[in-house]
Amino acid sequence: MALLWLILGITSAIALLISYYWIKYGIPWYSLFTSLLGVFIFLFAVAWVIGAMYKGEPFAASSGMLTFGLPGILLILVGWKLSKQEKETK
Repeated sequence: MALLWLILGITSAIALLISYYWIKYGIPWYSLFTSLLGVFIFLFAVAWVIGAMYKGEPFAASSGMLTFGLPGILLILVGWKLSKQEKETK
């Protein structure tokens, strides 16, 4: 379980660091919101997977990663694409 908190802490710190630089360089709020929502959902998926594996439920872990992890990754990519598109139009 210590590994869970380590992974969640490192990922949260990276998300906050990226958010700081996005705000610093003027990325639109909707891009930042979409990406942070994706990071939050992905962190939930990681916690779900580690908790399910800890309890000995590999099917619940894999279906949880598919159900929560995939939308989280897609939201992160959509936020990145929105910020890239906004940067190209300027």
